[in-house]
Amino acid sequence: MDALRLRQISKRYGAVHAVRDVDVAFETGRVHAVVGENGAGKSTLLRIAAGLVRADSGRIFVEDQEQLGFTAAGALARGVGMVEQHFALVPVFTVLENMVLGREPGGFFGLRLERVREAARRAFEQIGASVPLDARVEALGVGDRQRVEIARLLFRGARTLILDEPTAVLTAREAERLYGKLRILAGSGCSIVVVTHKLDEVLAFADTVTIMRRGAIVETRPVHRGSGQEESRALARAIMGTEPLVPPPRPTRRAGAPVLSVERVSLGTALRDVSFQVSEGEVVGVAGVEGNGQEELVRIIAGLAVPDAGRVTHAGTVSVVHGDRHREGLVLGASVADNLVLGELAAFSRLGPVRVGFLRPGLLANAAAARRDAVGVVPTDLSLPVSALSGGNQQKVVVARALARTESGLGLLVLAHPTRGVDLGAARAIHDLVRRLVEHRPIGALVLSSDLDELRTLSHRLLVLSRGTIATELSPDASDLAIGEQMLGLGAEVRA
Repeated sequence: MDALRLRQISKRYGAVHAVRDVDVAFETGRVHAVVGENGAGKSTLLRIAAGLVRADSGRIFVEDQEQLGFTAAGALARGVGMVEQHFALVPVFTVLENMVLGREPGGFFGLRLERVREAARRAFEQIGASVPLDARVEALGVGDRQRVEIARLLFRGARTLILDEPTAVLTAREAERLYGKLRILAGSGCSIVVVTHKLDEVLAFADTVTIMRRGAIVETRPVHRGSGQEESRALARAIMGTEPLVPPPRPTRRAGAPVLSVERVSLGTALRDVSFQVSEGEVVGVAGVEGNGQEELVRIIAGLAVPDAGRVTHAGTVSVVHGDRHREGLVLGASVADNLVLGELAAFSRLGPVRVGFLRPGLLANAAAARRDAVGVVPTDLSLPVSALSGGNQQKVVVARALARTESGLGLLVLAHPTRGVDLGAARAIHDLVRRLVEHRPIGALVLSSDLDELRTLSHRLLVLSRGTIATELSPDASDLAIGEQMLGLGAEVRA
C-alpha cells in the first residue's frame, strides 16, 4: 500500500516553476530516496507532501485517502512528518520540552513526566541516538539537533518520515547507524523518504530512488543495494544530464608563512589545549564527530568567542563559512544580491565608508552577479529573497561570498561543512574554487567536515578533533578505519 501519494503536483514562485506536474508514490515498509541537483524541486515537493507548503494544483493521498486543505498539523495527525535542513526547535527549551511542545494534554501540568521521558527515550533508541533530555537545544551541536527533530517525529506518532539531508553533518559511521535504524523502522511498517546528494547512501540503503531535474521527475527506479561504481555513475548521469566528472588530483602544496596559529586554546568543556597552524598555500582538514568542539573552534578563530586559555593569531583577512547558514550566514529576508555582498558595502561606496546615497549600485550588482556565476546559483534572479532559494543554493551564496573576500591579499579561509546540502556539480565547483585560490593566492584554508571524501579531495594535512582536543595528525590518504578510530577516541596517537 502507498503510505503517501502525490498526483499532478505543481508549484510556482513567481516566474520560477519549482515543481511541474509531478506524480510519485511512497510505499509503506520501504526507504525511498529522492535525488537531484540543487533547485531541482526536491525539497519543495516534499514540503508540499508534509503540508508545509500549499501546492498550486494537484492532489495528495495519505493511505489512499485524499487530503483537502492539507496543513502541517493535519499531515502529522495523519502520521506524515518532515525534518527540514534547518530545524524548527526552540533553542532555549530543553530537548524534552521541544518534544512535547504542542502535544501536551491539558498543558504541561497534565503530563505524566516519567511516562513522557520514557517515551522520549524510546524515540531516540529507535534511531540509535542518545541525547540528554534535559539539555537545552541551544547547547547542542547541529548533529544532535537533527537527531532531536527525527526523534520528535517518532515521539509524535509519525509513520511516514520525510528527511531532508539527514546525514549532511554525520560521519560515515553515524550515517550507517542511522540508516540501519531507518531500515528497521521501514521493516516495522513505516515509510521513509530521504532527500540526499550522497549516492553511496542511496545504493547502500534505499529500496527505490526518484530522480528530479528542473522541477520534474526524470525517472523512478528500484535500487539494487550494494551495486557498484557503474550504478553510481548511471545515477549521477541521470541527475546531472551529463557524464560525471572525474575528481581532480589534490592541489600541490606550497606551504609558506603561517596565516593561522592556534596555541594551547581551551574553552569550557568544548576545547582542551588545542594547537595547530595553517600556512599560506595549504589546506588543513579537520575531521571529527559532530559536537567535539568544531563549532566552538570556528567561533574562536572568527573572533566570535574568547577562549578561556591560549591564543589565536592570524595574518590578513579571515573569511568564514559557518556550519549553520541560517543562523550565521544569511539574512533570509534580504535579496540574493544583498547576501552575496553582505558586510562589504564600504567596498561599493564612492567615498569609502558607506554614506546614504553614495553606494555604487552598478558596481555592487556586477560583483553580486560575478559571485553568483562563480558557483552557479539558481535561479539567477538576484532580486529574489535568498529564502526563496533551495538549501543547496543558499549554501552556494554563503560560500561564494566567503571565497570572494579572500581575493584581496593575504588571508585565511575557514570552511565548516562547505558543501552541506550541495549537489555533485556544485560541490565540484566549490572544491575547484578553493583549490585555485589556495594555489594562486597568498592564503591558507581550514576545512571542517564530516565528509571524509571531501577532506581527502581538498586537504594536504588532516587533523582529527576528538573530545575537544587534537587527537592526531594523519595523511588524507589514511584509511577510513584509521581515521574513524581516532575520531571515536579508540586509537593510539598516530602521525602519518
